[in-house]
Amino acid sequence: MLSDTALGYLIIGVGILFVLGLIFAISSRQPGPGERPRPPRGVHMPNPSLLPALFAAGAALLGAGLAFHPKGQVANPFLLLPGLAIFVYAAVGWVRAAGREWHETEGGPHDDAKRH
Repeated sequence: MLSDTALGYLIIGVGILFVLGLIFAISSRQPGPGERPRPPRGVHMPNPSLLPALFAAGAALLGAGLAFHPKGQVANPFLLLPGLAIFVYAAVGWVRAAGREWHETEGGPHDDAKRH
């Protein structure tokens, strides 16, 4: 029989897998025949990136490092330090990517062919 803690982790894991499967099923639908729908003028989507997923993984490791620590210690350094490194790397990368996108959008042509 599973302990209460193991059962809780199992429920959380199944819930995460369910939500990820639902997101995958919704996002992988292909549009029907005909023209793809276009967003309104001036609206654009950012380029695909793994930085949000890295950010989340770093945050999860940070949380795990704080939660799963030996007695007498504040944190588990084997989880906390890699989590902190990944978290900072992803945050800096995400901000830099947003800045590049901002400059490309402001400097490039728009739907109305005018420059800002």
